[in-house]
Amino acid sequence: MIEQSKEKLSERAEINPYISTLAGKLMKNAANANVKFDSDGWQLITEVLSYAATAEQRMAEQESRINYLEQLSVTDELTGIPNRRGLRAALGRALSSAARHSESGVLGFIDLDGFKAINDEYGHSAGDLLLRRVAKLLTKLIRPVDIVARISGDEFAIILTRCSEDQGRKRLRAIQRAVNELTIEFADTKIPAKCSLGIQPFNGATDPAELIEAADMAMYNDKQTRRGKHLRTA
Repeated sequence: MIEQSKEKLSERAEINPYISTLAGKLMKNAANANVKFDSDGWQLITEVLSYAATAEQRMAEQESRINYLEQLSVTDELTGIPNRRGLRAALGRALSSAARHSESGVLGFIDLDGFKAINDEYGHSAGDLLLRRVAKLLTKLIRPVDIVARISGDEFAIILTRCSEDQGRKRLRAIQRAVNELTIEFADTKIPAKCSLGIQPFNGATDPAELIEAADMAMYNDKQTRRGKHLRTA
């Protein structure tokens, strides 16, 4: 009975390295001191360490679950990229880094033109496909240190870190051209993507709420300009 308890103690202790080490020290010290436990003593030790190992495992599982739920809360379900909450968190980190290292960057807002008409004419499945393709394209065109997020139905945001205003503007205009060249195929129909772009530079002293508002306003102005050009050429 005692030997069986020792074996159980060793087996259960392997659940966690710390518990395993503790069990080993306990058995070694008991042997060196010539301490002898009866079957009840070994059973009690086994149960205590087993409980500790189980509790450790449950805490690890709970922490993993919490991290998973936190990740869901900042991720857009349709596209798999950060949502508005994720953008705000990323923007906070970018501004903090800019303040610590005297860096600058650019925030871009992209809004798809005519997206409602696509949903109305082809259905929401077509609209969802377009959103996923745009998200994939934007993710492909940014660096690992940059962030792209979907912040509303047909609106995306891009944080370009560690770049000057001029560099950021050039990169975002190139991204806008890439989106405007994108075409998806749905139900044997080719649907072109078009977008408007708002650009706003930032540094470590920039207020995040003001930055978002300024980028949104710049995007709105670009949309109005593009709409006016379209009407004049129609």
